[in-house]
Amino acid sequence: MALKIKAKELGFGTLAAKNGQRFMNADGTANVERRGGPWMSVSDLFHKLTTMKWRKFASIILVAYVLANLLFASIYYKIGIQHIGVEPSGKFSTDFTEAFFFSTQCFTTIGFGRVNPQNFAANSVASIEGLIGLLSLAIATGLLYGRFSRPVAQLVHSNNILIAPYRGDQKAVMFRIASTRKQSLLIENSVSVSMGINIEEHGQLRRRFFVLELELDKINFLNLSWTIVHPITEGSPLWGRSLEELIQGRAEFIILFKAMEETTSQVVIDRFSYFTEEIIWGAKFISAIGTREDGKPVMDLKKIGLYEMVELPKAKGETEASIIEQVSAAAGA
Repeated sequence: MALKIKAKELGFGTLAAKNGQRFMNADGTANVERRGGPWMSVSDLFHKLTTMKWRKFASIILVAYVLANLLFASIYYKIGIQHIGVEPSGKFSTDFTEAFFFSTQCFTTIGFGRVNPQNFAANSVASIEGLIGLLSLAIATGLLYGRFSRPVAQLVHSNNILIAPYRGDQKAVMFRIASTRKQSLLIENSVSVSMGINIEEHGQLRRRFFVLELELDKINFLNLSWTIVHPITEGSPLWGRSLEELIQGRAEFIILFKAMEETTSQVVIDRFSYFTEEIIWGAKFISAIGTREDGKPVMDLKKIGLYEMVELPKAKGETEASIIEQVSAAAGA
């Protein structure tokens, strides 16, 4: 089906992936392999260390700390632990343990005073380790500060994007988001939605992206949930498309969310995408908002993605049989 709607360039190019993969991962990272540049720059490393899961970050810090002290403990053991004020026992495990814990004292600049370097070689190694330890602790402190100070949207969104009834006789694309914050609010919230789909042009398969017009793309406060709606009108790139066409075109919806966090007055950004398998045709969201006995609204984040299947309104000239054929064909694709 030829579209008269002008496609937008979003930085993903027009190359259609041969295996029909998504262009943006579900967590918002670009699904692209870059070659020819450095394996890892300092800024990339900083970003990775400040955005990874806390458990993984703590594990990396612990492993690096242990490995560094094992390295210096091996050097002290090679020099001879008698040169750090410890009488050799003749047992490797005992002597190496003494060297290891002496290394931790030098690395952290604690210095309990029980043992100390007593010749030039041991003093030299201890001096170098102390400097490396100071720099390492400074870097670790900076990374911790970066993790705590980095603005995070703390956003949850529905697992699926729905093709749902809209205003009685229309259809619309819908997904739902909410904030997990209990104290601070996200203010001046805005969202943009783009759709990528494979289209055959002049005998070649091309990936085209379209910016979808939303019913509401800005709200002042994200107190409860926000259902983002794109009405499927004649001006929509989804107009007249069936579920089968979306699956064959490997449709992908890319979302960019921006807001201001009131505590720090910093802009927070979140991005994610819905791929073909996450499109639910003919469904509507179940309300996630209730009330307490005193009438106070309650937002249940566990219900943010709940939906129920419904019948979609028929488009002009579309019969019930044709709808069933489209859904059945798409299910078997």
